[in-house]
Amino acid sequence: MTIENTEAGQLGPYQRLFDAGQRVGWTYRDPESLRQPFVEAEPQRAELDGSYENRVQAARLDRKDRISSALRIGLVVTVVFYLLSLVFTVMLTIGGVIVGILVVRALYASLRYTAATRARTAQTKALEERFQHDWQSWHQRWTLHEAQQTQWIAGLDAWGALPFGAGTRRLDVFGGSQRGREGFLTVFGASTLRQRPLIVLDLTQALVCRELSVLAEAGGVPVDVQLLPSRMTESGIVGGLAPHELVQALVEAMHGDSPESGRAERAVYTRILTQLCGALGEDVSLARLGAGLRVLVGETDDAKALSREERNRIADDLFSDKNKDQMRDSLIRLASFVHPLEQLGTAREGRGPGYLTCVALDFGAGSASAELLADLALQSVMRRLSSFQEEAPCVVVMLGEQGLQRRHLEQLAQLCERRGAQLTLVHSHLRDSGQELIGGGTVAFMRLGNHQEATVAADFLGRHHSFVLHSLTDTEGRTVNTSVAKTIGSSTSRGTTTSHSETYGRNWGSSSSTTYQGWFNPLSTSESTNSGGSYSETTGTSTSVTHTTNESTTRTTGDSDSTSLATGRQRVYEYALEPTQLQSLAEFNLLVVERQPGGAVQVHAGDCNPNVVLLDRVSTQPLPRFDTPQHHVSAPAIAAEQAYIAPQQPYAPVQHAATPQQPYAPVPQAMPPQQPYAPAAPQATGPQWTSPGQAADPRAWGMPQQPAPPQQPPGGWTQGPQANWPGQQ
Repeated sequence: MTIENTEAGQLGPYQRLFDAGQRVGWTYRDPESLRQPFVEAEPQRAELDGSYENRVQAARLDRKDRISSALRIGLVVTVVFYLLSLVFTVMLTIGGVIVGILVVRALYASLRYTAATRARTAQTKALEERFQHDWQSWHQRWTLHEAQQTQWIAGLDAWGALPFGAGTRRLDVFGGSQRGREGFLTVFGASTLRQRPLIVLDLTQALVCRELSVLAEAGGVPVDVQLLPSRMTESGIVGGLAPHELVQALVEAMHGDSPESGRAERAVYTRILTQLCGALGEDVSLARLGAGLRVLVGETDDAKALSREERNRIADDLFSDKNKDQMRDSLIRLASFVHPLEQLGTAREGRGPGYLTCVALDFGAGSASAELLADLALQSVMRRLSSFQEEAPCVVVMLGEQGLQRRHLEQLAQLCERRGAQLTLVHSHLRDSGQELIGGGTVAFMRLGNHQEATVAADFLGRHHSFVLHSLTDTEGRTVNTSVAKTIGSSTSRGTTTSHSETYGRNWGSSSSTTYQGWFNPLSTSESTNSGGSYSETTGTSTSVTHTTNESTTRTTGDSDSTSLATGRQRVYEYALEPTQLQSLAEFNLLVVERQPGGAVQVHAGDCNPNVVLLDRVSTQPLPRFDTPQHHVSAPAIAAEQAYIAPQQPYAPVQHAATPQQPYAPVPQAMPPQQPYAPAAPQATGPQWTSPGQAADPRAWGMPQQPAPPQQPPGGWTQGPQANWPGQQ
């Protein structure tokens, strides 16, 4: 099958929904998160070598000292040598030389200081020039890197497809609102139609499949819409069934409301209908079966579905009167079930199945016959899958409030697995049969408003161990201490001291001298002798008495404050995703859960809003992976990541171009309004669908028939007129 992917047709950007690759939604990744930083560090100014500063400081101190010395010594030398120059003239010259030497020493110190300062300045300038050169080079490389990153990021897509695994045979979707499930079916169904035919069994009584059918019809896809029970005459759910297949479908549908239907009762129904089909010959229909049952019951029948010979043969030869009496209750029950279905498929006009087949319960469904039609439609789908000669289609079953029995759904799942068909079950709630079937394949969750359903989903996702804050203790205290101590004491001391000293001494000596006294008395001589002695003795006694008294008082006051903060952590076993998080998902958020070998859980977060294709930078293929953290994370991490859900976009349900706005208009969003779906007659250059068979007339959606378009899609399909929806004028 080939399709022309262009945005110039009547679908515009919505044509991209039909691009190759099955997908269940879209994933969002901010391209800016992939920006790689410039790892080269910014150059810094080099520090000046300390030796330059040391030389400058040493030269400055030396200059200061020499100038100070020159001033002090020069002043003294000038004064002293000036005074000496008054006596000796040469002193003035000597003083000038000394002063000159002092001045030269000061000038030399100044020159050294100037040279050291210039060397420091030159080195500082060289370092600054080198820094500026390095920084300019670094800045050029940084600018080039940022430009390359900006150009690379500008070419990346922000939205990518959340693919449906090639090896996935079954997907169960739980929860969500009507608009959310409608968006999921549109995104998933449109991408599926690119690869294989699609059967949609919509039992929600809300016509969830309407958006997909209108979009597919506008894209040139042969669509077969069968509304039950309002358009049951145009339905083909029993068309093409052999008599024994019709009997089995009817018996299973009649027992669809009983979880534990009796085998004996089912065997009786099968035997009655089988013998009745044998009596009718090759021409077996629901109308003829109903007429035959009324004959067996003994009711008058004005319909001309049976000839007189057939009536007589059924009344006289099929069962004995005794058997009729024993089976009367079963015959009445069979006649009651078959009677509302007698017109089923009578106006089918020989049309075959469409490439997209939608069997839906309409808004008026709700009677027992409508519930019977729902079970009969499911049985018809299983019979069609059993006898399908081409590649098995993808089957989407939408479960409404009336639901279906678990055994029927398990039979459908087994049949799809045997035939290699993909089965997608969309459950509006996670309860009853849906809760019993969870885990049969890949599971996806939309918003689950009911807390019990959210808890079941959280239990399915599992639990994990983690360390959490267990206790927090904050203690604050104040202590005041006061003490007083008084001490009184006295002491007395007495002491006596006795001392004795004795001194004895003696001295002696002699001397002579000669003195010259002049010319007349030339010599004079004198001589003297002295001697002496001394003796002393001292005795003393002293007594001292000391009295000491002391008194002391000590006062001590203490004041202290204490504050302590303690935290405790413990290992807990808690939900990988809390039920409240499942309850707070946005309308189009989708969590696809896959269990890996070994028990690991992979959760893929997506958005199933069809209007995502109207945004910029959207790819219909999965986003490429780079050396960045993956968006598909294990269950313990989904509270952190999936918990980032892509921003929601406004949603505009598909509207027919010639019909008024439906009551469930989208909620206005703070965003420029987008062009709603406006499918018209398929254009000649639209998508090309090639598949064997014949398309059915999709006029079952509508009331009046529209004129057929002049161009027909190639490949043997007969495109029917556009469909109008119930309730439209």
